[in-house]
Amino acid sequence: MKSTFYIVGALIALTLLYGCSDNGEKGLSNEIETAKIEGRNAARNIITRQWHDSIELCRQIEKERKIKSHYDSLGHKRASESFDSAFVSTIRTVNPILGKFVEKL
Repeated sequence: MKSTFYIVGALIALTLLYGCSDNGEKGLSNEIETAKIEGRNAARNIITRQWHDSIELCRQIEKERKIKSHYDSLGHKRASESFDSAFVSTIRTVNPILGKFVEKL
């Protein structure tokens, strides 16, 4: 009787642990998707303007990339990489020359 109690208790504990890890993965997946969206939006702030001054452009790029530091501070490396990838690829798609410049920074 006691062994059945222990087995049922262990199964309940494993179910709870599995449920918690699943929520963690969903949370990370949501963070990654949010990072991609924010990366694209940050890129739009760069590609929708005409830049006549490269110093101003560099400042704006750095300002937009500071959003990435939010994910770095949380320790979400994949979310941080997703932000950067979406940021650079969006710029590169619309303006390949500007995309190469941004990649070098």
